[in-house]
Amino acid sequence: MEQDGKENSSNVIDFSEIVKKAYDKGLNENELTLEKLMEDLKADLKSLVMS
Repeated sequence: MEQDGKENSSNVIDFSEIVKKAYDKGLNENELTLEKLMEDLKADLKSLVMS
């Protein structure tokens, strides 16, 4: 039971990092399109689900 709490907490931290990374990328990259940003975000979220 304690293991699930630690994994869940880790996933929340990982999710927050993914969202922060996407936000920062959107602010800093001038040539970034919405499609590319969404593609990168989907890939990062899929890797979170896989782990």
